Amino acid sequence: MNSQTARSPRRPETQRTTRAAKTKAKRYNRQTAHVEARRDGKPLIFGWGSHLSRNAKTQLQRRAVWATTILTALIIVAVVIGFWVNLNIITPGLPITSVNGQQITQSDYRKLVALNAQIEDNKIYGSHGLIVQRDSLQKQVTVQQTTIDTQTKLIDTLNKQLLALPAAQTAQHTNLEVQITDAKNTLSTAQTLHDTLNAQYQQLLQTTIPNEQQLYNQSQVGNDSVDWLQDDTFIRNWLTTQNNAVQAQIQPTASALNQAVASFKTSLPAATSYSAFLSSDNVSDADVHAMMTLILRRQNMQSYLSTQITSPAYQVLARAMTIDTLSKAQGILKQLKSGGDFAALAKKNSVDTSTAPNGGYLGWLARGQYAQNYAANTSASIDNWIFDPKRSINEISSILSENGTFHIIQILSIDPSRVIDATTLQSLKTNALTAWLLEQKAMPGVIITAINQTMLLDTANMPASLPVSAPSQSVPGASSGLPGSSALP
Repeated sequence: MNSQTARSPRRPETQRTTRAAKTKAKRYNRQTAHVEARRDGKPLIFGWGSHLSRNAKTQLQRRAVWATTILTALIIVAVVIGFWVNLNIITPGLPITSVNGQQITQSDYRKLVALNAQIEDNKIYGSHGLIVQRDSLQKQVTVQQTTIDTQTKLIDTLNKQLLALPAAQTAQHTNLEVQITDAKNTLSTAQTLHDTLNAQYQQLLQTTIPNEQQLYNQSQVGNDSVDWLQDDTFIRNWLTTQNNAVQAQIQPTASALNQAVASFKTSLPAATSYSAFLSSDNVSDADVHAMMTLILRRQNMQSYLSTQITSPAYQVLARAMTIDTLSKAQGILKQLKSGGDFAALAKKNSVDTSTAPNGGYLGWLARGQYAQNYAANTSASIDNWIFDPKRSINEISSILSENGTFHIIQILSIDPSRVIDATTLQSLKTNALTAWLLEQKAMPGVIITAINQTMLLDTANMPASLPVSAPSQSVPGASSGLPGSSALP
C-alpha cells in the first residue's frame, strides 16, 4: 500500500504524444537540411565542383546563365553601336582624296554628288527643264503648222472663187483679192515663225538634250563633284591671302545663297518635292546650303578672274618643241646649249605637228593661252614657266614634262603691254577659272592624292535615280519629226 503511494504519478498520454511528435518533426527538418547541403561528389565543369553542394551548384548555374545572357546582350549592343558609328561617322569621314594634306571626306563628296545630280536632273527633266521646253516648242510648231495648212487651203479656195468670176473687175473681185493678200500675209508670218520654232525644237531634240543626257550619269557627276571639291580647296586657301574687298566678291552672300536654293527648289521636276529629294538622297537642308555655297563660290571666282583679264596685257613671244622621250630631249637640249639652231631642231624632232613645220613658233601668248591652245586645258606647268617674272629674252628652258611628253621652250621677246584680239580675249575670259586652277595645281610642292575609285562609284554615295551610264546617242522621235511645212503659193 505504501509502495504504491510512493510511486510517481503517471503522465498523461497526450503529453507523451506531443513530445514524440516534436521529436519526429525536428528529426525531419534536420534530415531535409542535410540533403540540400549534401555533397553529391559530381563535378560541375572540367572536373571542378565535386566539393560543392547541390544548392551551390544550382546557384552557380543560374548566375552563369544570367552572366552569359547579359554578356551576349552587351556584345549585340556593342556590335550595333560599332556598325552605326562605322557607317555614319568613320566611313563618311574617310578621305576620298586630299590637296596638300587637306582631306576631302567621302561625306562631303556624297553631299555634292547628290546636289549636282539633282541640278542636272532639273536641267533636263525639271519643271522648266529641256524636256518641258522641247514639248512647248513642239506644240507651238504644231500650232503654226495648222495655221499654215489652214491659210494654204483658204488661199486655194479664194483663188478658185476669183477664177470663177467674170473677167470684168467688180467689187467682188476686189474683195477676194484683199482676202487673198491677207491670207498670204498670215501664211508668211506663220511660215517664218514655224521655221524659227522648228529650228529651235530640232536643236533641242537632236543636240542639246542628248548632250545633257550624256553628262547625267554616275561617272560624270562623280568625277565633276570630286574635282570641284579639290578646286574649292585651292579657292578657299587663296581667299585667305586676299583682302576683304576681294573676299566679298567671291564669298556668296546669305541673300544670294537663299535665292540659289529657292531657284533649285522651283526647278525640281513636277513629281518631286524638296523634302522627297532630301529624304531619298539622305541629305539635310544644311547640307544643300553648304554645297550650294561651294557652287556659288566657284561661279563667283570665275566671274572675278574673268574681270582680271584685260587688253592690253603682258605677253610673251615664244617657240617650243615637243619630244616623245626623255633621252632624246636631253640630247636636243645638249645641242641647244652648244649653239644648235632651235628652229631646225624643232622641225626635225618635234612631234607637235601644228608647230614643228614653223620651227616651233607659238606666236605671242597671254597667260593661260598655251594651256588652252596647246595643252588641251590639262596642265599649266609650261604656262607657269613662260610667265615667271624671272624669264629673259632668248632664255631656253630645261626639259619640262607635261602630259607624258617632254618640252623645251625658248623666249623670243617680252611685251609688258600688248593688245589681245577680241576673239582671244573672250576665250581667255571664258576659260579664266580653268586656267587659274591649272596654274595652282602646277605650282612646285603641290600634292594632290589620287582619287579613291572605290569610293567614287560606291552605291552609298550615288543617288538611286542617277543612271549608271549615259544613254545611247539615238534620239527617240528625231526621225519622225513634226509635220512638214507647206510651200508658199
